[in-house]
Amino acid sequence: MPTLLKALPLLRPLDARNQRRYMQATTAILRSAGVTVEGPPLWVAPSVYLDCKEPGILTLGFRCVLSENVVLLTHDFSLDRYTDRAGIAPPEMEYSTKAPIRIGAYAFIGIRAVVMPGVTVGTGAIVGAGSVVTADVADGTVVAGNPARVLGTAEDAWERHRARWTLAARRG
Repeated sequence: MPTLLKALPLLRPLDARNQRRYMQATTAILRSAGVTVEGPPLWVAPSVYLDCKEPGILTLGFRCVLSENVVLLTHDFSLDRYTDRAGIAPPEMEYSTKAPIRIGAYAFIGIRAVVMPGVTVGTGAIVGAGSVVTADVADGTVVAGNPARVLGTAEDAWERHRARWTLAARRG
């Protein structure tokens, strides 16, 4: 993770006092670290892990949410172990892959979710807590699990569960 992104946890005291100021600072850090910010996210938790070792490999949409301990992973070295053991790669070389991640506008990524390389989470999509997302998530779709699977639409989820929700002013 670029050094600038390591500053996000240092902003936690500001987060507790003023969410708006925290997000202004966070958005500036994200842009400086090479994350494409298409509009300010609503929330990026201080504990997220953003694997953005090159500019533009991560894109965050307007008013998206990245909850605590979310991981956006843009690289993979896992098959390097196989190629090394099988003698496919010289010992001084390694195999890897990398692919961009895009989180759409109004998308919500739940606590401890992992989004794998090359995945797009569509506009208004919801990723459940603890999910491992290995494939694209369509606009307005709810996914959960490991690997994440489609549970329905955000609209259907709202209709089923809206009686549990209360409306309050945003934290300040």
